[in-house]
Amino acid sequence: MKPLLVAWMALMLPSIALGCDVCGIFLGIQPHERNSSVSLFWRYRRLEGNVLVPGSTTITPKHGGHGIAPSEDTEVHYRELYQVAEIRGDFWVAERVAVLASIPLVNNYRSVDGYVSTDVYGVGDPFILARYQVVNTKCLTPDERVVHRLMLGAGAKLPLGPSDLSYQGSVVEVDQQPGTGTWDLLGSAEYKVRHDRNGAGLTMVGRYNTANSEGYSLGNGLSTTAEVFRRYDFGEDWKWMPSMGAYHERSGMDQDGSEPVDGTGSSTLFAHVASRLWWRSWGLSATFQYVVAQDIGSLMIPNKERVVIGLTYNLNS
Repeated sequence: MKPLLVAWMALMLPSIALGCDVCGIFLGIQPHERNSSVSLFWRYRRLEGNVLVPGSTTITPKHGGHGIAPSEDTEVHYRELYQVAEIRGDFWVAERVAVLASIPLVNNYRSVDGYVSTDVYGVGDPFILARYQVVNTKCLTPDERVVHRLMLGAGAKLPLGPSDLSYQGSVVEVDQQPGTGTWDLLGSAEYKVRHDRNGAGLTMVGRYNTANSEGYSLGNGLSTTAEVFRRYDFGEDWKWMPSMGAYHERSGMDQDGSEPVDGTGSSTLFAHVASRLWWRSWGLSATFQYVVAQDIGSLMIPNKERVVIGLTYNLNS
């Protein structure tokens, strides 16, 4: 089953949207090729499952450690909810250059065997991403029926969010803090092909994480979305774009100093459906992603589903 899913994802083309809560980035398309915009997004992710905590050891799950070393191997049930409210601006500053900037507000929640162990709120780390339009064949002739577009980007995540919050007297683990306390590098690639009202695309966002003040670094991440869509026009003002595809996340192993942290790292494949509706300069989007296959470290909690809802206003046409 897994080889079929991977092959299907590889054959599909654009990413209409890419989201990653670890990267804090969601890239979406609009019915216009070049529009500066401001947006509000709400993202939700649930992780839930049992993790076998090794006995007589201080090792605890990356997503679920509660600081207790049991005398024997113990199966513990973890539930994590991540919610992000994000304000974003995407501005074309030159003919081929767009700059994307974002400030997130986050709520991270965790329960262990039904007891709340973390529930924190705060401003997350903002990011800035500059993207360069390498190719846009629509610029060559307005009569061209097949349009290709390729954009490449680079940027950074800034360590402005708090990374030392406590909950009920205990310091929250690094992966549950609103901020990471690190400068991280970002890279992106977006490809879209469209023929009349039908289209497809592929989007990738990578993140290289540096170490925090204690020498701990989260695993580097790569997120990929493949999607196909069709656009429907209703009069002059209304446009609707349903889509379906696949979304994949890969995270490397965490590093404690120069040593990899055993039991970390993951690869997760989601089925993906989305709907985008525009009225004049306003856009409303909703995306649902459900896990269909995953390969995770022994100390990782299984992903279940993700939801992304967005409201966008185009500043120019």
